[in-house]
Amino acid sequence: MDVRDIAADALRYAKEADHAESYVIRSVINSAYIDGGKISNIETKVDSGISVRVVKDGRPGRACMSLSGPDPARMCASSAIRVSAFSPENSGSKGFPMPSKQVLKADTFDKNIENAGDAELKDILNAVISSCSAEIPRGMLRLSVIASAVANTNDLIAEHRGTMMYGHFTSVFGGSEKGEGTESVYGSSLSFDAERIGAELERKAKASASAVPFRGREKLTVIIPPCELGDMMMSSAGSALNGENVFYGRSPWTGKTDEKVASAPLTITDDPGSGGPLCSSFDDEGTPSRKKILVEKGILKGSLRDSFTGDSTGNGLRRDPTDAQGVYCAAPRILPMNMTVSPGRYTQNDIIAQTDNGIFVEKFAWPEADPLTGRFGLEVRCGHIIRNGRIGDTVNNALLMGSMFDALNSIELIGKDTADRGCVTVPSMSFSGTELVGN
Repeated sequence: MDVRDIAADALRYAKEADHAESYVIRSVINSAYIDGGKISNIETKVDSGISVRVVKDGRPGRACMSLSGPDPARMCASSAIRVSAFSPENSGSKGFPMPSKQVLKADTFDKNIENAGDAELKDILNAVISSCSAEIPRGMLRLSVIASAVANTNDLIAEHRGTMMYGHFTSVFGGSEKGEGTESVYGSSLSFDAERIGAELERKAKASASAVPFRGREKLTVIIPPCELGDMMMSSAGSALNGENVFYGRSPWTGKTDEKVASAPLTITDDPGSGGPLCSSFDDEGTPSRKKILVEKGILKGSLRDSFTGDSTGNGLRRDPTDAQGVYCAAPRILPMNMTVSPGRYTQNDIIAQTDNGIFVEKFAWPEADPLTGRFGLEVRCGHIIRNGRIGDTVNNALLMGSMFDALNSIELIGKDTADRGCVTVPSMSFSGTELVGN
């Protein structure tokens, strides 16, 4: 049986529930690994499973299991119903989505990923290794082919067929003080520039090795490239735009629709047609996806919602942009399919040239902001001090402090160098008002 038939079959076994939903996914995942500068392993995994959600007598229940067992549709449906008997009544449920017509076509299936074998994976990783004079102690490339279907008792059924690429690599450069570099790649097609990745790993590791500890304390402009800014935007603006956070008043942007929340240059959309790894014509609850303007020229226009928050925008997702394994175990959560910051007209060099006193951050230890307050205190592993539009010392051992929500209201320049970071696409951006603290 294909995933559509299994999803429909599970609803027959859940007929004693008042409402039911089944989600079925089958993935083929090819992975190749680098360990100690050499290819260590290439493997293929097939992962498939089912998740059933029900509401019976006002009580929700959910169960999930692999498709490898006997009669998984029946077993999962009956387990979900048994769980509901022990659950409290859920008066906040908005119900499962009703059938709706497809709004846009999101083509995220790449034959090159489907046909890639061990030899091609090996060639790609060897090209990364040979393009980098620094050591690559760890690396991996994962290619996934996904087929999924969701059905519910409102006569909704929707399918998704897509591919994903995810790679992550680390590099080190020797000497008395070893430097480190990282590179990550995301996508739905095998658009993999191995030579560029190898060259960037080498450059970043060498730059990090030359860094000296930053001394003192200084207010300055920070320039953050896409590789570090993606997670910071997702953990701050992404959290503020999450409809569940808005619903419960956890978002700092609650009640601010049509009000200014950021500088005028900032426009954010969720663009399911952009070809990112999570993009699809329907979300994982079967609601049609559509392009949405979330922030327009600094003005808040809306939020992202799933069926729980009501009036779903097609952002109830179980999938993850880095791994297709175990997706059926996850409950739907609100995620952008591709939260996109509109690019500006500047190169990174343009932004640096127009910065009097600042720092270009090449690498944070962990680039995230507090999802509720936006505050951050991030260790700078490698940054370049800027004086009068010119790069100066390369520094480390410093703490960059500020708030992403303040930073979004203090945008100086936006670059044109956008990069896909999984479920967010961002360019380089510069922000004033942050503080750099050294030893």
